[in-house]
Amino acid sequence: MTRLLDNHLAGRWQSGGGAGIALLDPVLGTELVRVSGAGLDLAEGYAFARDRGGAALRALTYAERAALLARIVELLQGKRDTWYDIALQNSGTTRNDSGADIDGAIYTLGQYARWGAKLGDARCLADGEPVKLGKDGAFQSAHFLVPQRGIALLINAFNFPAWGLWEKAAPALLSGVPVVVKPATATAWLTQQMVAEVIEAGVLPPGALSIVCGRSEGLIEALQPFDLVSFTGSADTARTICAHDNVLRHSIRVNAETDSLNSAVLGPDAAPGSEAFALMVKEVVREMTIKSGQKCTAIRRVLVPQAHAAAATEAIAAALAAVK
Repeated sequence: MTRLLDNHLAGRWQSGGGAGIALLDPVLGTELVRVSGAGLDLAEGYAFARDRGGAALRALTYAERAALLARIVELLQGKRDTWYDIALQNSGTTRNDSGADIDGAIYTLGQYARWGAKLGDARCLADGEPVKLGKDGAFQSAHFLVPQRGIALLINAFNFPAWGLWEKAAPALLSGVPVVVKPATATAWLTQQMVAEVIEAGVLPPGALSIVCGRSEGLIEALQPFDLVSFTGSADTARTICAHDNVLRHSIRVNAETDSLNSAVLGPDAAPGSEAFALMVKEVVREMTIKSGQKCTAIRRVLVPQAHAAAATEAIAAALAAVK
């Protein structure tokens, strides 16, 4: 039997129960690793993240938290070949496709690190100017943005195991909120290995980053009022989460990125040979080929003026024919 990937909860690596679920090479059908989240004490793991991870992150300034993100960037960049190899085996993606996920994740982390560094030594942010509530100015109100005292549960999709993790974890960690990631089971290997690299390097405080792989019962049930869920997947699953009794009972915030319908619309003034026409062709071809169109931003409708339809069709077909 292949290796069972560990979960990281309550500041320690833990194995799930049972044989687990096999992750397969989509080309060869061979078994790569197994994952299981069965039997984990999620309540303990969430509490550790809130109490230990959250407190440690809140004690840092925005600039200090940004520096942690920058260190993660360095770690991930140093093992890019490893990430590409895992993506090829577990997702079957070409190097170009994997780059959109892996390099996109690293770039996103770096961008949040740069933004956070500009926030300096603050631990909270003023939301606008104070508002006078009395004639003499002695009575005023002010709003401040402070870290939420809960966890961010990240439930991610199969097609971006790297970017899906870090595009959500970066703003949460920068804001002082600990993260528990639940990657899509089929492609969880890359996510788990990236998390393991960061945890083993000791970049983040204990409890700041946790991971649960496989089918783990009770993910939503263990949440508390100040926690939040960031979900990427189908609209049907998002509705199930939003309608969950624990979510409704405790008014748990849910942010869902779900089914979408995207189009490219070419204006009548964008004639063949123009910069806008060339950009439209480039973007349509890119969205059709990267990840074979298996991403939420893929262009599914191309609308062009009748006068430009033949030229657009020919240009897109020629560009697709050149894809290798």
